[in-house]
Amino acid sequence: MKKPVPAPIESLFARYPGLWGFSVRGLHDVPDNCARSGDDAELFVSDIGVSPSLTREYYGEMFQEIAATLAELLAEQPDACEELRGRTFARTLQ
Repeated sequence: MKKPVPAPIESLFARYPGLWGFSVRGLHDVPDNCARSGDDAELFVSDIGVSPSLTREYYGEMFQEIAATLAELLAEQPDACEELRGRTFARTLQ
């Protein structure tokens, strides 16, 4: 069964047309050289797919917005951590 995409994540794709997708990883899914807080529930954003024509500034803004959106979602729904970990979110074409 396909899990629904949380509305705050869907809105990222609406606000950033250059965003193609991203993955949310858990502590054990990232390389050892990544900084960690030590919290097993920690999540990491990875594999961000973007339009190649984006500037570094726009990409940085988009990355910060993804992180902020995930943080807000987890603040509102702490149990969503397990739902997000290991998922890849991608733009759908219609």
